[in-house]
Amino acid sequence: ASRNQRPPAAGEGDRNVSGAQRPIKLFAHPEPIEAMAPIPDDPPLSFRWRRGLHRVVHADGPERIGPEWWRADCGKPRDYYRIEDSEGRRFWVYREGLYGVSEMPRWFLHGLFA
Repeated sequence: ASRNQRPPAAGEGDRNVSGAQRPIKLFAHPEPIEAMAPIPDDPPLSFRWRRGLHRVVHADGPERIGPEWWRADCGKPRDYYRIEDSEGRRFWVYREGLYGVSEMPRWFLHGLFA
């Protein structure tokens, strides 16, 4: 569990990563974000998206979604996080790639929750 996690308040519903919950809005093309994470497997502490800075107050994850192993251009693994910022907005972000394996991993915003 991440140190950024807090217990859900009454009425917030299940935010458990093991659930199949997905955002209501998925971007056709995930948008790059600038993220600051303390160690490789931690969620971001903050991120910048569309010139706005978002401070993370709650995070679930990671949920690893691997590339299709049977494809020649199988790509890099993605570690997804459900995060909530200080204003209560909820995002589905992922880190593409692994630290120490090749080039520096990159962060993307893939969807928005209600």
